[in-house]
Amino acid sequence: MRTPTTVEARILNELFARAELAYEAKSLLVESMDDGRMGSLKIGINHCERSFGSACAEFELIDDDGKSVLFSLYLDKAGEPYELDAFKSDFSETILLQNNS
Repeated sequence: MRTPTTVEARILNELFARAELAYEAKSLLVESMDDGRMGSLKIGINHCERSFGSACAEFELIDDDGKSVLFSLYLDKAGEPYELDAFKSDFSETILLQNNS
């Protein structure tokens, strides 16, 4: 587990604002998901012991290759941040998320 990169934190904070949730992304622990480097993250500890509750916010960005990336924030059943889902329609890696600390 690690803290979010600067770009991941900006995306998470935008989603928290849209969902009207009082979280600061840099205070969370995340883990990259095996999604072909699109950028999805597991959020928080004990992820495998928690379960999906609801989708609460999303927005779209244009990646550095000109393709759209949809970011969605999911909460667990207790209403805590659960996952950041990144989806690119061609399933390629999200360039804007690569090589950022």
